[in-house]
Amino acid sequence: MKRIGRYEILGEIGRGGMGVVYKARDTALGRIVAIKTIRLSELTEPAELQRLQERLVREARSAALLSHPGIVTVYDIAEED
Repeated sequence: MKRIGRYEILGEIGRGGMGVVYKARDTALGRIVAIKTIRLSELTEPAELQRLQERLVREARSAALLSHPGIVTVYDIAEED
């Protein structure tokens, strides 16, 4: 059984040029979530990697402030191997 942090991966929802979206279960709260992963390992320039990481955190924080039925809710952001 594959895990990402506290999330148990149930299957793949979709795949794109920069990452994969998984259906998962939050083992702490028991809810089903979608996890968007980004493959940062493919970036070779440290400055490019830093800019992308900062942009992703900024976007997640901005989305976390929003509450609307048409917008997904951000519950967590993390970096793993």
